[in-house]
Amino acid sequence: MIKEQIAEKYEKMSKTQKKIANYILQNMTGVSYFNIQKLAAQVQTSEASILRFCTFLGYRGFPEFKEALQKTVTSQVGISERLKISYDAYDEKESGIAEIFRQDMNRIENTLKQLDMNVFFQTCNELILAKKIYILASRSAAALGQFFQYYLNMTLGNVELITGMDCHADLLCELTKEDVVVGITFSRYSKVTGEMFRYAAKKEAVTIAITDTILSPILKDAKYHFLTETAMPTYIDSFTAPLTLINAILTEIGRNRNLELERRISQLDSFSKSFEIFE
Repeated sequence: MIKEQIAEKYEKMSKTQKKIANYILQNMTGVSYFNIQKLAAQVQTSEASILRFCTFLGYRGFPEFKEALQKTVTSQVGISERLKISYDAYDEKESGIAEIFRQDMNRIENTLKQLDMNVFFQTCNELILAKKIYILASRSAAALGQFFQYYLNMTLGNVELITGMDCHADLLCELTKEDVVVGITFSRYSKVTGEMFRYAAKKEAVTIAITDTILSPILKDAKYHFLTETAMPTYIDSFTAPLTLINAILTEIGRNRNLELERRISQLDSFSKSFEIFE
């Protein structure tokens, strides 16, 4: 889409805009992770020129242009290529480390901006009322699934984590309309998570997707969905934003089930003391 937009308007661009366009076309993957300051420095132009270029293409600003660019390249980027990109995106000085922190704060802020509060509270209510909850999360997303399952089970006591076809996947055979299935996956989307999530939708369970973009294959099978920013210019994904979303869900459910949560935590404290689990 970006390529077509640039090609369509290229002849009408100023000399500076053509310079920006040429750089973007030659470095689409890297640029999709740059902030506006980084792109301006690479093209050797001003931030104002970058903004004018984005609006010339029809975008409201650089963030919207960057989001469209990420959607264009997200399925084409492998881990090795992302590692090479990180060498340009972050320098070796303290400023490079500080940039990682700033980008994570921006991911949380951007995720909050697109959060539909009605969907958020409806989702929490579905989880509270569920007969059984299944969390589907494989590969790196399994870490988020384990965190979510641990604390959600502490509150509700009816949660199973499935990280692959060889990990309790047969439990899905028992799915009913009273159950909730949460799918967690990010680019380059787990095929097994997608297949199990699709099965859950066919069984008419309530399906909740936590993913990154509208290109995510699990969106079409989700009753509720949340988009959280995870892309960063290196070989890993940032889970700061989805983890913050999960924290918010857990906090809201805990507030609604406070008496049950207090009882379960009291039991866990007694158990921990009996077996001297903590120092």
